[in-house]
Amino acid sequence: MPSEFRKASDVINALFSGFDSEGMRQSNAFVRGWSEAVGEKIASHSRVIDVDRGVLTVEVDHPGWNQQIQYMKKRVLGTLSRSFPELELKTLVVRVRTEGAQPYKRQDAPVGQGVTRMTPERDSEHEADVPLKEGLDPELKDIFSRLKESIKRGKPN
Repeated sequence: MPSEFRKASDVINALFSGFDSEGMRQSNAFVRGWSEAVGEKIASHSRVIDVDRGVLTVEVDHPGWNQQIQYMKKRVLGTLSRSFPELELKTLVVRVRTEGAQPYKRQDAPVGQGVTRMTPERDSEHEADVPLKEGLDPELKDIFSRLKESIKRGKPN
């Protein structure tokens, strides 16, 4: 066999030789502990991002899940602290994931641009003439009539 070929087991061993298997085991145990502490439903919408100097950072996919976790914060920290005392957890920080969210973009065109206005020619074929309710206060009836006419005329060009 040429020297450039190696056994698959040698390649895999070389690949994983730098990993701390005990650290990976503890990390997996902590993630499972998170799931048990908050429940499967919340766990499916959140993930542990980091644990650093007693601060547990969690990311959620919607602000509503942030509220749920904040409501349970004391109990969750107590449960995780008892299971993982070596982490010395003091607080829990929740952040809402924003990736993929479209930021607000101001409309370039003036409001109403591109909206077809009624013209006298189109008015007759599209107008749904809704009569004003009888018994309305005459002043209110006058206001509604003027509003209707204003809408018919549309925005001046």
